[in-house]
Amino acid sequence: MASGLQSKPILNPELVEIASSIAGSAKALADFIKASGGIQWLFVAILMAFTIGLLVWYYRQTLKFETAVNIGRISRLDALAVSAYDGSVQGRTGIRAYLQYLKAQGTPDTHLCLTNFYVSTVNAAGLFFPAEDGIASPLAISSAVNGGARAFIFELWPDLTPGGNFAPVIQIVDKGSLWRRISMNSMPLADAMRQLVQQCFEVTPNPGSEDPVIVFLRFRGKPRSSTFTEAARALQSTIEPYRLDSTYYNCRSQETMYSTPITALFKKVIVMSNTRAAGNLLSEYINIGPRDGVKTEWSAGAAKGLSADARNTAVARIQQNLSVAAPFAEDPLAADNSANFQASLDIGIHMVGMNFWNVNDKLTTYMASDLFGKHSYTIKPEALRYIIEILPPPKYPQNPGWGSGPSAGTPVCPPALKLP
Repeated sequence: MASGLQSKPILNPELVEIASSIAGSAKALADFIKASGGIQWLFVAILMAFTIGLLVWYYRQTLKFETAVNIGRISRLDALAVSAYDGSVQGRTGIRAYLQYLKAQGTPDTHLCLTNFYVSTVNAAGLFFPAEDGIASPLAISSAVNGGARAFIFELWPDLTPGGNFAPVIQIVDKGSLWRRISMNSMPLADAMRQLVQQCFEVTPNPGSEDPVIVFLRFRGKPRSSTFTEAARALQSTIEPYRLDSTYYNCRSQETMYSTPITALFKKVIVMSNTRAAGNLLSEYINIGPRDGVKTEWSAGAAKGLSADARNTAVARIQQNLSVAAPFAEDPLAADNSANFQASLDIGIHMVGMNFWNVNDKLTTYMASDLFGKHSYTIKPEALRYIIEILPPPKYPQNPGWGSGPSAGTPVCPPALKLP
């Protein structure tokens, strides 16, 4: 019986090697000092200082190693740093209460279609910045939801690790590279989506639990067919109860979604992507994809400096097509929140992705009460809205022999004709 025994602790081999080397050097130095009559104490002090410095440096490096302990520790610290979002949840307004407020202010129903709203959007969802040595964690999803995000831009790269089958993972890859990961870890899309659905729709109390949620799948690198298939499985296992109806599968009815009243989208997940994934199961889950002649995805600075004609064209297009503007995760603009998001809002772009962890002046303005500080959906200025056309019901026929209106009489049939 060995139940009362405890196994010996296993030491890090690198630390053992360093300690052994230090012990050997110290013994050799001690022998030298003894032989020289003790006149080398200065060298002993120097060696001790060097050894302590080396150990401190090595300890700090171990804090950056890709280990489960470090990943868990750093993600908890990152989540704690933005825990102020948790305290503000109860002060937020859900979409139903916000629409009641708008109607009380005199906003007509014809102004309340989906594309007439800005949406609070988190860039590189599921990642705690900075990019280098950043952490992919479900806690980043929770914190973003608590911060008011209802649109999520996922940076998806094929998993190139052995056995990964090129499944979509959330990570940050070095700029200009297709494989060199610079985030400390990666996270499967399924893990992020599971946390997203739970946090948005199932955690109570949550004033925004009826808010529509927009997921933008931004595929990066060289996705394979298996990348799309695994993405479809991730969605299938998480958003099935919250999908739009089948008329929106495979981008069907994309042309009319802009005029859909937002009330028809309560507690629904709208899936956008930078691909239509034609011929793959994923295509059935994509509601909005790239369209010829329509710019859905804008770069961070594309809205600046437009001519008057270009601006008018952009506004008209955006009124009838959901659009997103966000720098790539590895771009310094993403980490610093230094993109000019106001230029994008000025032409009506619906989703302007921000890094929710760098609380600088840009994020403070973004989170102000007149934009996304109290509610996750904010109606656009009237000049940027699309006005829904409601056709009047057809008139009843006006015929003297039949009478008029719904109380018209029964027509007289010819003698040879018998009504069924």
